[in-house]
Amino acid sequence: MSSTSKRMKTRQIPYYEFEEGIFEVDEFDCASVFVVVGRDRALVLDTGTGIGDLRWVIENRITGKPYDVVLTHNHVDHAGGAGFFDSVRVHQKDGSWNRRVFAPDLETRREYAKIVACRGNKNYIYTAEDDIEAWEKEPEIKTLSDGMVFDLGGRKLTFCHIPGHTPGSCVAIDDKSGILFAGDACNCNYLLGENIADTLEESADVAVRGLLRLEEMRDSYRQIYNSHHDYRGFGSPLSEHVLPDLTECLRRLREGTCEYRVVPDMLSYQKMKKVAVYGRVQVTYLSGEF
Repeated sequence: MSSTSKRMKTRQIPYYEFEEGIFEVDEFDCASVFVVVGRDRALVLDTGTGIGDLRWVIENRITGKPYDVVLTHNHVDHAGGAGFFDSVRVHQKDGSWNRRVFAPDLETRREYAKIVACRGNKNYIYTAEDDIEAWEKEPEIKTLSDGMVFDLGGRKLTFCHIPGHTPGSCVAIDDKSGILFAGDACNCNYLLGENIADTLEESADVAVRGLLRLEEMRDSYRQIYNSHHDYRGFGSPLSEHVLPDLTECLRRLREGTCEYRVVPDMLSYQKMKKVAVYGRVQVTYLSGEF
């Protein structure tokens, strides 16, 4: 395939403006990238695995305004495309790439994309070998801190540190739309981080306290969008039951009273895993079996 044909193919990344100035970019079912556009600037939230030409889509299809790139956390499906931008911001506790589990190197990014492509027997226009390329350089990593505000002109995004999925996981609240962008800090298929604390109970406690903070800020937002739309639908928010159900599931993990179930592991080839369940959510412990 010629380089021109390849670029055209990988620019066919779906995106949807579901609220005024808010775009959800679907990286072929791997992850959602959000682009929030204000009067003067824009903000790109996460960079996916790096399948295709995300930067071209942002700059040529969504906005010509200057923008910042912010990572909700440092996992491969959120930071894998970071190397195609000049700089990114991430919380200091996630300030180095998590190379043991979710490294953004070429091999890991391609392997992750292959696993995702196998789910649901779907067909995609990309192949991992052709359309996931190595970074030409590492981006400059800038610090994202709790309470940091990005003024885009006519709208402001405020970031809050909510550890649990990773030590540095952050969420963002858009004051204009009333939307909370949760990254992976709140979703139906929650992964409790492998390096949050020394024990499962202590890790669950950290996550519960983070989610309770989101509950306390409930007057600041009206809807939650996490960064994977397979459990909520493209352009649609999470169910209002997810946050309280997840909080309760993690609380029961902390107390040793949770119910468990064995389910297919969607991040491996035909393997099963044990998860904690409550209501409409399931929790996986990344440090190993419960």
